[in-house]
Amino acid sequence: MRGFFLWHYSKDLNDFFQIWKNYLEFFWNYFSIGRFFRTLLSPWKRDVSRVSQVGFHPVLLFQALIKNSLTRMLGAIIKSFLILFGIQVEAATIILGAFLLIVWIFLPIALISALAGIMSTFFNGSIALMLFWFLVFFACVFFLSVSISSYRTSEKDYFSMPLALLAKEKWFERVWNRVGKMGVEIDENILADEKAMENFLRSLELSREEFLQIAKTEISGYLMRKQRARFWSRENLMAILPVGRYWTYAYTIHLDKYSTDLSVGDYGEYHDAKLIGKENELNELKQLLLRSSQNNVILVGEPGVGKDTLIHVLAREIRNSQVEEPLLSKRILELDIKNILADYASSGESDKILEMLFSEAAYAGNIILVLKNMHEHVDTNRQDISSMLTQFLAYPTFQIIGTTTPSEFHELVEKKDNIMKYCEKILVEEMGQEDTLRVLQYKLEIPERNQVVFTYQALREVVKLSDRYMTGAPFPEKALDLMEEVLLHWEKAYSDRLITASIVNEAVSAKIKVPLGELKGDESEKLLHLEDHLHKRIIGQDFAIRQISETMRRARIGMAQKNKPIGSFLFLGSTGVGKTESSKALAEAYFGDEERMIRLDMSEYQTQESIDRLIGSASGKKEGYLVAKVKESPYALLLLDEIEKAYPDILNLLLQVLDEGFLTDAFGKKINFRNLIIIATSNVGASIIKDGISNNFESEKIREQVMDYAIKQGIFRPEFLNRFEGVVFFHPLSQEDTAKVAGVLLDKYAQRLKKEENIQITFGSGVAEKITQEAYDPVFGARAIDRYIQDKIGDVVVKKIIAGELKKGEDFIFEASEIV
Repeated sequence: MRGFFLWHYSKDLNDFFQIWKNYLEFFWNYFSIGRFFRTLLSPWKRDVSRVSQVGFHPVLLFQALIKNSLTRMLGAIIKSFLILFGIQVEAATIILGAFLLIVWIFLPIALISALAGIMSTFFNGSIALMLFWFLVFFACVFFLSVSISSYRTSEKDYFSMPLALLAKEKWFERVWNRVGKMGVEIDENILADEKAMENFLRSLELSREEFLQIAKTEISGYLMRKQRARFWSRENLMAILPVGRYWTYAYTIHLDKYSTDLSVGDYGEYHDAKLIGKENELNELKQLLLRSSQNNVILVGEPGVGKDTLIHVLAREIRNSQVEEPLLSKRILELDIKNILADYASSGESDKILEMLFSEAAYAGNIILVLKNMHEHVDTNRQDISSMLTQFLAYPTFQIIGTTTPSEFHELVEKKDNIMKYCEKILVEEMGQEDTLRVLQYKLEIPERNQVVFTYQALREVVKLSDRYMTGAPFPEKALDLMEEVLLHWEKAYSDRLITASIVNEAVSAKIKVPLGELKGDESEKLLHLEDHLHKRIIGQDFAIRQISETMRRARIGMAQKNKPIGSFLFLGSTGVGKTESSKALAEAYFGDEERMIRLDMSEYQTQESIDRLIGSASGKKEGYLVAKVKESPYALLLLDEIEKAYPDILNLLLQVLDEGFLTDAFGKKINFRNLIIIATSNVGASIIKDGISNNFESEKIREQVMDYAIKQGIFRPEFLNRFEGVVFFHPLSQEDTAKVAGVLLDKYAQRLKKEENIQITFGSGVAEKITQEAYDPVFGARAIDRYIQDKIGDVVVKKIIAGELKKGEDFIFEASEIV
């Protein structure tokens, strides 16, 4: 009880004074008493209808003077009335506050007095006096109950409390649910014991720092909800728009028709948007707008990094009176220049309309125009408004916030010196993973109002996978998009109450057609025996297949390097030893289809101009072939055939791809190669291989000679070779291997004949052996076998079909004797 009384006369009393002060400040601000005193005789909503008129018009001037005098007089009357009314409200607030203060101070004393009065009148007092003391007692109890309730719910320092104490709070259940323990009773013993806590978190694949971050996020959310409910707080009171904030500024009749006033409220996805990780950019934006000159800003950043959010948050802070005085009366209007120019293009009046709107904005004196995608309107190839814009930017009362992308800024906007001398650039960079995770949690506040849906582990997986696989947008946009897709996937396919990391992996895997997450059944078996799977198509090459398989297993379980392609190999060897077939087999094994392959013949890229063909040309505004293909198929195998024939500078470009996992195109955009398997093939040292075969050298010796030759001749630099995870040498096929290859190729031929002509061909005994005897060539390998089958067997079959000896739907046995 003693603690309560101490609190009542200290913290509680201080809170009372603060609330009293809040209301006094609110009414002063709401009725604009100070502002109206300063602007008592100022014009009432200045007329801008004649802003764009040229010349001297006596009649119009006289009309304007009369109108101006009348509006000043009318404005002074209305303002005076509101000032007097506001002062009366202020006085009433002072009196009411003083009365409540007296009640508050003497409340405990009155309660004690009432108890004493009841006791003294119970035995020898009148009934009327006893009833009076009872009424006083119950009134005191009522007021004290309010005070005690406030005492019990007074602010606690949640951020410093031990976890075991936090667990007693009702809202802590959300923390428990967030880590995936929905429906499991909170165990305070675990939270109090360091060792038990460590084991508990390890089982959940969480660190202590992550668990504390989850708790801090829920604490912040709880305190925010409490703050919103406190209508008496200064923050909530000052968010109410004052009377007459814009009365001393001009009407903008036409401008309002062609713009969206962000000062009125947030729209769509920006409703209650929170700025996370961009506080410095917001402060810089406000400081630049406060300047008396050169007070225009261009926000430069990729789509999705938060430029629009920055503008909407600024508008909300102005609306909620959370900015300095010069910005308080500003209106932020998003002008749709694109539609204005389109609507008036046919009549030829677009420039006239735009000039009128700019004039209104400059004359009004409190307008900040938002010009989204500013680069579209200063491009000489489109309708260029840069001259008109420059004319108005010279006026200090004309302010803009433009938005553009880095590439468009450097290519178009930055070159407009006449515009840039009035503007400052703010670079809005992509958000980091940590801040993106905070954004996701904030965005879930409304969907998760009644129940936690996403586990922290799932959100962490969303951020990780969106960074790896969502290549079309920056953070936080790509993570938010993926979170929505996961939510839809969960709603359709699951009845579980929580979205886990495995569900996120499943949703992303279904989207990109690449296995992710935990290995299951068939996939696990296939990965463990990947060598056997590849050997179904690749004959021999045991060392090469093993090296490829080991790399792909590491990649699949997440042990590969994060900032590089999934896998990268240089396949060396003569023609027909299985380099291309290995690539197809790997595409089929990893991506599920051998068609998931981008194939470039590098012999077609041997000149300087080839670079533009690959990465694009800024001057020609043409996208490169390689860039376009990777954008189109970001999850695929990239096969670069005969890499040694490519222009040397192209190999330098590939260094960046192999080392960092991205390529910068001609327009300055980073193209993601981290979801590709990259295989380069080379026939370099063919003569060395041929001589080595003739001399019966071991494969390893031939490989060493080829590598030495490639480096000494300057065909490949050591740093280029070292960028590959594996330089794989495909040894020449032995005669035994060639016989097996012949069998595989005969099966393929039979399948193709069945598919195209509906003829089932079976090869008799001795066919494969005869092919091997006649076509074996260690230099050309399988290519020689394939050509032989097409020339010798294919020709016989075609003639039989033409002669009518073979018809569709028939079965046919091809004997070795038919090979001539």
